[in-house]
Amino acid sequence: MPFYGFQIEVDVPPPVVIERLRSIVRDQPTFLESLRKMRAFGSLGGAPFIGTVQDESFKIRRDIRYRNSFLPMIWGRVRPNGVGTRLYVTMFIPPFAAFLMILWLGRVGFGAVSARSVSSMIPAGMFIFGVALILGAFIPEAIKAKRFISEPVASSTVRSLQETAANR
Repeated sequence: MPFYGFQIEVDVPPPVVIERLRSIVRDQPTFLESLRKMRAFGSLGGAPFIGTVQDESFKIRRDIRYRNSFLPMIWGRVRPNGVGTRLYVTMFIPPFAAFLMILWLGRVGFGAVSARSVSSMIPAGMFIFGVALILGAFIPEAIKAKRFISEPVASSTVRSLQETAANR
């Protein structure tokens, strides 16, 4: 099942990285907020992620208006790294969606392997479609999430490094 991990190293202490993460994460919306967001046209603005950011870790997901059962769940840790910080990020599909896809792909994969006739092309096609569905829904969202996490954390670092160099 889809799984993606990456690391970001920045030259600021962990509390600064945590605050930058908190600036792009908001709490879970209430039921009425969710209904209002479904009806709205255009962008509602605000933080691109929903979840929690604690002192050394976070659990978030992107705040989207459309349905995607394979939307990456994002877990991360913030660890000191010398004078800076290393951010470890792991993305994966929700466990229930992974369980259902394992059942489905297992069944159609078994059907494709066990059938020895032209009719085995149908389960093989369903297997290929299932894999393409998972990857087509997960990978673009993982790329967007990585960019939405990396930009605020790393771009502020570049600005602070430029300011430090200018002050010397």
